Formats: sequence, structure tokens, C-alpha cells
Amino acid sequence: MNRPHLMTYRPALLFVVLLTAAGTAFGQNVARTTFREQAVEYARNRYLRSTADQARLYNGPEFIPYSPNIKGHPYLDSLWQTGSVQYDGVLYRNISLLYDVVGDAVIVPHSDSLYRIRLQSMRIGGFDLPGHTFIRVDADSARNSGLKTGFYDRLYDGRRVDLLAKRVKTIKTDFVHGAVVEEYLNGDTYYIGRNGVFTPVRSKRAVLAMFADQKKPLRKYLRENRIKFRRDREGAIVKLTRRYDETSQ
Repeated sequence: MNRPHLMTYRPALLFVVLLTAAGTAFGQNVARTTFREQAVEYARNRYLRSTADQARLYNGPEFIPYSPNIKGHPYLDSLWQTGSVQYDGVLYRNISLLYDVVGDAVIVPHSDSLYRIRLQSMRIGGFDLPGHTFIRVDADSARNSGLKTGFYDRLYDGRRVDLLAKRVKTIKTDFVHGAVVEEYLNGDTYYIGRNGVFTPVRSKRAVLAMFADQKKPLRKYLRENRIKFRRDREGAIVKLTRRYDETSQ
């Protein structure tokens, strides 16, 4: 007596199963479509943000090169180097950079490579080049630090002391047989920082005076390691600063 009853409901049950399967497949298709749309929208937004950021970076005054008749070059390195720069709070990686030491300015090539752009220094938080990390100091916000506004090469960032280098190049002009002869001259200055105050140092005596409490062991360290200021002043200052920071309590 129950068999006709079961036969009555079997087609209905099959319809429910098929409807459920179809609904699941439809839902999966909708999910795939929605995911695809979201992925496209995400990529589009990333592209728009990227192009907007790039437009912001490559929108600045044209950099006018120096006279090619000046002996030497005004840059940290005469060739374009791959580095990074923080500009308007955005970090741009793997871009071509030149650091104009004479003008204390960061240069990038325009996207069409027809000319060079000078980035606005006040909008730069810092930049990196191979072997160099530059920070920007604003004298107004770093009062009593002993530093002027500009870019400084961070040579050592320690627990108790810091060491910065101000890269400096000037143009020397001479008159030889009635003709103007010009050349670039280096004049880097080094600053040792303690408790947020930076003092310029140029000689071994000045560095040891900064580390007076460790002067004797530092002199011994120089002798034993044959460190000569005349041979490599910058390297000697870095080594002394690191040694002092590592051995001080």
C-alpha cells in the first residue's frame, strides 16, 4: 500500500535535487563572475593609483644641466643609478636617480626621457642610492640640532651616536691665460650626533675630542688596525664612531 505513495514523491524529490544542483552551479558561476569583476576592479584601482603616483613624481620643474665645460661632474655619481625615493609620503622603488650635490637636489628622468626633472626637496622624506642612505633635515623642525636644512648621507646609526655626512661640491673658477677655467671641488663635512645635537668634525683630533671618555683606547684601536685619516678620512671616522658606540656602556 505504501509503494504508490513512494512513486508519487520520487519525481518531486528528483526535481528538488536537480534544482538544488542547478542553484549551486549558478551560485558558483555568480561567485566566479563576482570574483572576476572584483579582481578586475582591484587591478584597475591599483593601476589608477600607480599612474597617479607616477604622475605626481614626474611632475616638477625641468632640471637645467651645468655647463659641460666645467671639469668633473656635479653629482654623487656621474651615471644614473637605480634607487628609491620617498616623495609626498609615497615610496617609489627601482627608479633612476641622480643626486646633484652642488644644488643639493634629486633628479629623475622624465617618463619620455627627453629631459630631466628636479624633485621638490621639501616633499622628499629621503632617498637611497647604492651604498648611501640620505635623509632630509628641516632646520625649522630640528632646532638646535646643529644642522642646516638639506640632505645628509647617514653613515652610521648607532645606539648612542650617529654619523652624518653633508656631501658638498663647489665650482672653482680660475683665469688661465685670459680664459675661464672651472672645476668641481669636493668639500664633504661630517657630523657626529649625540643626544640629538650634531657637531661638525673634520680631523682625527676633532673626532677624539667628541669621544674624550674613550680617547686612549680609541688611539690604541687606530694604531693596532693601522687606520690612517690621511688615507681615508671618511672610513676612519666611521670606524672610530662605530668602535666608540660598540664599546661604550
